[in-house]
Amino acid sequence: MPFTQWIYPAQSEERMRESRLLQREQGIPALLADILAARGFGAGNVAAMLSDDGELEDPFLLPDMQKAVGRIEAAIESGEKIAVYGDYDCDGVTSTAILFGYLQSMGADVCYYIPDRLDEGFGMNRGAVDHLHEMGVTLIVTVDNGTSAIEEIAYAGELGIDVVVTDHHMPGPELPRAVAVVNPHRDEYAGFKQLCGAGVALKMTAALDGGGYDMVMESFASLAAIGTIGDVVPLVEENRLIVRRGMQLMPMSESAGLQALVTAAGLHEGELTAGKIAFGLCPRINAAGRMGDARLAARLLLSEDEEEAGVMAEKLCQLNQQRRDEEERILEEIERQIAENPELLLDRVLVLSAPGLNHGVVGIVASRVLNMYGKPCFILSEEGEVAVGSGRSLGNFGLFDAVYACRQLLERFGGHKLAAGLTLKTENIGKFRKAINQYAAARYDRMPVMQTVIDRRLRAADIDLSAVELLESLEPFGEGNPQPVFLMRDCMVEGITPLSGGKHIKLRVAFEGRSVFVLCFRMTPEQFIYPKGSMIDLLVCLEVNTFRDTKSISIRMRDIRPAGFEEKKNLNAAYYYEKMRRGEPVGEKIRAIGVPAIEELRALYRLLMGAGKECSPELLYLQSVDGKLNYCKYRLSLDIFREMGLVELSPDFSVMRLKPVSGKVKMEESLILRQLAGAN
Repeated sequence: MPFTQWIYPAQSEERMRESRLLQREQGIPALLADILAARGFGAGNVAAMLSDDGELEDPFLLPDMQKAVGRIEAAIESGEKIAVYGDYDCDGVTSTAILFGYLQSMGADVCYYIPDRLDEGFGMNRGAVDHLHEMGVTLIVTVDNGTSAIEEIAYAGELGIDVVVTDHHMPGPELPRAVAVVNPHRDEYAGFKQLCGAGVALKMTAALDGGGYDMVMESFASLAAIGTIGDVVPLVEENRLIVRRGMQLMPMSESAGLQALVTAAGLHEGELTAGKIAFGLCPRINAAGRMGDARLAARLLLSEDEEEAGVMAEKLCQLNQQRRDEEERILEEIERQIAENPELLLDRVLVLSAPGLNHGVVGIVASRVLNMYGKPCFILSEEGEVAVGSGRSLGNFGLFDAVYACRQLLERFGGHKLAAGLTLKTENIGKFRKAINQYAAARYDRMPVMQTVIDRRLRAADIDLSAVELLESLEPFGEGNPQPVFLMRDCMVEGITPLSGGKHIKLRVAFEGRSVFVLCFRMTPEQFIYPKGSMIDLLVCLEVNTFRDTKSISIRMRDIRPAGFEEKKNLNAAYYYEKMRRGEPVGEKIRAIGVPAIEELRALYRLLMGAGKECSPELLYLQSVDGKLNYCKYRLSLDIFREMGLVELSPDFSVMRLKPVSGKVKMEESLILRQLAGAN
């Protein structure tokens, strides 16, 4: 696992004053006040953050909204056939359901069209326009797409079809020749720009309803909330209002389809949160487009028949499980490739490919690989002469700019800073891997690393039920408004208890004179590398758990490291390790510190033999060598041992196994060591 940089909260006199002011004037406990002050909320704007009150901006302030409403109303009045043209992801499906549901309720002659992810891809295409023309459609209203469909909208015009665009993707230098382009990212719009497609669709229905939000919120806020969470837009300002209102209304929704989905996801009991929606509802809606037909999800959300809705919701659950299975299959293939060629992990940008991967799942796998190895990555599916894939990035490494720089090798590409999609000839995959890594090397000597922002240091006295309950007022948590993360320093491990058959563990730690329990989800006892008595620092989230009407505090681990861990030193060592393994020049002082001598290799191998046939290389470094061995030297040594057939390392650096050896192994014959000795 890569080192994660912990970003500590800035301590300034101004923030301390603001926190004290919030505590005094607003009656807010110190725990919540410190978080609000650190996030830039003061006495003047904290009420809006914590309140359920608030209103969305007049929908007619969005660019071209009046034109859009006029054309749609004219189509309804004259009985024209209208098509809502959506997208196959969660945002696109909920957007489609919102606008189609409203137009249908107004008596419009309306249908919807959602393109197939595999055969058609994102956005409008000529084949779809031809199909709608044959159906007699004279007005297309796009949701969650259309801003970049310059040629397709021009083609629709040639066939006599008008187009109204409602979208939230960034416009290019040219807008399509549509009747209206309703997009908050247009330059002339000064309002809230971070709406998703469902948010724009919600505002469109409000405008069609005369400009008020009461009715459309009652009917469609829940769908807009799901789309907003699913599209991972910042949950601030108007998005926060939409999600909060949508979560409040969801349990009372009269939509048979939505209620069936909530029940199938196991969310019908207990309070809904943005996290539960993100992990319970959004993946099931997305699964339809990834593994089958996105129209199934749209039909479910629009269904008014309970029995029919139940069947479709169960089908979505089955598709979601298939998606999970496929995700694991692809991940196993990626890990196999890395195990066979560990040098792949030395690249600044990982480019991994295999034949026949599911196009709808490679983006999810790319996100998982990013989190596993802490590097921007692309996962490509080879389909004969063509490969299609998705990429994910982190920090300030702009993925779209990197892909754009390699555009001569690509057939199609698109995306933004942290995510991109592309199509290229299979024969160009190797060239693309080389080109994008050359781009990264020329601009980023030090690539960004995974980071976790800490809101506040936690004290034992802060673990108070009433104070933790108030943290829920910051909900919904998500992009732009993350769940608060706290630092627990100098904890001693007192006990380790397996949970759920060993899938998770519960730690008992001594913390400032108290014994507290910390839940570590998706961590097995074997993966927990700190024995009893270890001193550790923890990053945690605090939550309120309700069981049989009794409330208690739940402490959930986010990250862990040895107490006193020298982060900067180890991040630097990891940087120089990769630099030397790639054969890039480093200073003589660094080489003297980082390159192991023969005697050091022999001593470390003896230490490995004492650790047993199988151990955690991370634990061995952190504890057996007591942090005194330079991490760069340690990693280089393990690579040499692997090269010489002495050890086997798992791709994620979690397990090391000693291999049987016959005869004497001459470390001097290591090619890696020779390369290090001969480097400039």
